[in-house]
Amino acid sequence: MNVIWDIIQGGDDWIGIRKGKITASNLDKIITAKTCAISKQSDDFINELIEECFFKNLPSWSGNFWMEWGKEYEAEARLEFSKHTGLAVREAGFVIGDDPTVGCSPDGLIMAGEEIISGVEIKCPRPKTHIGYIRDGVLPDAYIQQVHGSMAITGLDTWHFWSYAKGLMPLHIIVRRNDYTAKLETALAQFVASYKAAYADALPRLKIPNQ
Repeated sequence: MNVIWDIIQGGDDWIGIRKGKITASNLDKIITAKTCAISKQSDDFINELIEECFFKNLPSWSGNFWMEWGKEYEAEARLEFSKHTGLAVREAGFVIGDDPTVGCSPDGLIMAGEEIISGVEIKCPRPKTHIGYIRDGVLPDAYIQQVHGSMAITGLDTWHFWSYAKGLMPLHIIVRRNDYTAKLETALAQFVASYKAAYADALPRLKIPNQ
């Protein structure tokens, strides 16, 4: 990883720094979950990224009841994760990878002294969703790209997935770097190259002269 920004996730600074960047939470728009191939919707996502570079004040975050529920319980879930695992967790707003166009927003970075050794993705979903996660007992398909992408972006070898619903047993999955991570890194590098080429090609045709 290159730079860690200690800013509030969801705040204006966080929204601003993410503009025009490929993030782990958006990798499902780029890379398919099962085959780790470039998805058909990736070209439209390039348009969205370029749009963000030109329009800094576009609304980029919308919520609903269960998203607000998740935000309300995230701090409690992080504390319970630390209690359950005995691991020290540092909050971080945004991490920029070795390529400045790529980043992620970890729900926590796991520390061993001053060294970052892992990260954690925390979910506080609707209880019925959490129950489904418990019954399956594996990393949910919806977060495969995000978790492996977070490892790819940060260079870390493990990432924890923690699903929390107050009053129920949590789900703790430790995900380790593997062949899927390597395939994702390759696909991500291909997409980054395509994005940069598309931006360079489109810029002279989009930008108003002297502006």
